[in-house]
Amino acid sequence: LAAISAGQTVVTGKYKEATMRIAALCCLIAGASAFAPAAISRSSTALNARVPEGDRSPEISEIYQLADRWAEIRLYSDEEAKEKLSGEEAEAYERYHAKVKEDIEKAQDLAMRMAKAVAIPQVAKKSKTQRKKDAWANKQARAAADAAYEASLTSSK
Repeated sequence: LAAISAGQTVVTGKYKEATMRIAALCCLIAGASAFAPAAISRSSTALNARVPEGDRSPEISEIYQLADRWAEIRLYSDEEAKEKLSGEEAEAYERYHAKVKEDIEKAQDLAMRMAKAVAIPQVAKKSKTQRKKDAWANKQARAAADAAYEASLTSSK
């Protein structure tokens, strides 16, 4: 007790265990909250909200009707579209779905090219026989090069 300076308290026994447990619990809670998803704040503005029925002009009402109709039409299957649509709606449906199919094909082509670029080509491992054949061919090529060198030395003298 003589080593303890003035103003310090000594925690012993069961109080020390309780303090350690509380400290460990606080660390666990703080660590777990670090990985919690952040709260998403919603904007209070409503830029995409519809104009109420009473405040709409006839033009805006017509635009909303067309938008609602198109929301139905674009989800039709090809068979449903042939049965239910005609005229301008059928043409718009065909243009839209032709563009969507074209975009899907382009995306698939791009994905295939990217996968091909990322894939590392695997070279087949040479067999023992092929390694021996390659070594023999290298030995023969060196011997031929040495012979050609020797011939060039003797012919230049």
